[in-house]
Amino acid sequence: MNLSRRQFAALLAAARAVAAQSPAAAESDEILQALQQELERSKALKLANLPSPYFVEFALDDTYSFSVSCVLGALINAASASSRLPRVQLRVGTPEFDNTNYMFSQFFGGRMGGGRIPLEAGPLILRREFWLATDRAYKGALQAVARKRAALQNVTQQEKINDFAKAEPVRYVEPRQKISIDEAAWKERTRRVSAVFDKFPQVLNSGAEFSGGFSTAYLVNTDGAAVRMSDNLFTMRLRADSQAEDGMPIHDALVYSGRNLSDLPGEDVVLKGAEEIAGNVTALLKAPVGEDYSGPVLFEGVASPQLFAQLLGAQLSPMRKPVAEPGRPAPVAASELEGRIGSRILPEWMDAVDDPTQTVYKGHTLFGHYPVDGEGIKPVPLKVVEKGTLKHFLLSRTPIRGFEGSNGRARLPGPFGGAVASYSNLFVKANETTSKDGLKKKLLEMVQQRGKPFGIIVRKLDLPVSASAQELRTLAQAANQRGGGVVSLPTLVYRVYPDGREELVRGLRFRGVNTRSLRDIFAAGDDEAVFDFVGQGGSLASISPSGYVTTHTICSPSILFEDLELEKRTDDWPKLPLVPPPPVNA
Repeated sequence: MNLSRRQFAALLAAARAVAAQSPAAAESDEILQALQQELERSKALKLANLPSPYFVEFALDDTYSFSVSCVLGALINAASASSRLPRVQLRVGTPEFDNTNYMFSQFFGGRMGGGRIPLEAGPLILRREFWLATDRAYKGALQAVARKRAALQNVTQQEKINDFAKAEPVRYVEPRQKISIDEAAWKERTRRVSAVFDKFPQVLNSGAEFSGGFSTAYLVNTDGAAVRMSDNLFTMRLRADSQAEDGMPIHDALVYSGRNLSDLPGEDVVLKGAEEIAGNVTALLKAPVGEDYSGPVLFEGVASPQLFAQLLGAQLSPMRKPVAEPGRPAPVAASELEGRIGSRILPEWMDAVDDPTQTVYKGHTLFGHYPVDGEGIKPVPLKVVEKGTLKHFLLSRTPIRGFEGSNGRARLPGPFGGAVASYSNLFVKANETTSKDGLKKKLLEMVQQRGKPFGIIVRKLDLPVSASAQELRTLAQAANQRGGGVVSLPTLVYRVYPDGREELVRGLRFRGVNTRSLRDIFAAGDDEAVFDFVGQGGSLASISPSGYVTTHTICSPSILFEDLELEKRTDDWPKLPLVPPPPVNA
């Protein structure tokens, strides 16, 4: 029987649901058993005249990873590794006031991790490691809650917010996966892809990287949650860099990601992708430098979800400001949407829904799907924007001003003892649409009405970010000076003239563009672009993230702004090499 991708995803989801209802799967797992047994013993923690923990959570990531990098058909590095990474979260006090949400919570305990458990450890060794970590976490939590009380003695809290929200315990146990990577085959494929850049002598630096990781995530807590699920990630990254005659760095990148190897495209697609970014870099080297611009801007194709990822998705999870020491405020970046529930943030004819439960959309396997979040909570679909009005935030069990109670969006360990919420599959919908040609026609009509010599079309942004650290610092400094948000550099920008002719330009960045700019969307297309990427909780996702990551899919139409600003980059560029490069091929 031949199944479509949609049918296969539905059957897989059904199998997972059946497995999640079966307690036998949990009882037969010696790791889950060991964690639950040690968790039960943790309830006996007690120092004289000091409180016992009211909540304990054990998590374990059992991982295997493989990565390979190649340049111009030559292998640079290949490595594989296995690890077991434990995490312990412990809270003392009460849900109303405990050791978390304090400036120094990460230093004094409550959350312990970073160690490694032996790969061949049996249940007793596993329990011993968690016993030691729990002991350290408890002692640190007692210090943290005492210091937190002391910090509050000399201040008046304007608003008291609970430290932890109640949640229904979840038991979700997936079957253990047995997946293998043909390492030799992926080395050869990555070699072949990297060799494509050999045909583009003006590309000075390039590379292809493949990474794959299999992980079984375990979680148990004293609320009664028990979770075992797969958490896999496979990525192919392509990059191409060069330097224009005036010294300006030129770069483009492309990333293919999936939760399964079958989600990655075939080699023919990846080879064309390598040629595409190499061609973009070559074309940008010849392109003129853009000038300051204020006027109508059209975001076509993938540029639209890339923009929404930064201006909407990354802002839907306000970070709670922790208790700080007097005179030492905690450096917490505020969300641009904080305090704006009930305000219009999009046109009245636009909606946005975050839906981690959806696995397939129009034949595309959604990258942001997950069955249970990092705190053992099942997520639900959530309409975050309705008729242009902000309705909901994405929440973990750490209450924020005006909201208490998780909606299953805890996806990363947080800096102050809690968890960080993040979006998953974000669908931005327009109820009033125009064809692709119609959008361009509207753009040119605006150009003519304003007496502009040309309009602007943006077709790609640098997300995930491949810019250098220096470029990012300069970008952040410019944003702070102009009062806008930090939005990644536009990679493919075109001037479009009244006769419809298009001209590629380089060296521009956005000026004063932030989340408030989304209110001024003038029109949306009847198309939809789907963009998958790996993030780390911020708006500028790196092309090579490390540590804990999140997976996202953004789906949105092309959008036309009546008025946006771009400015010419005036950075000091490094000088060109003193002699031309040697030939890279015969």
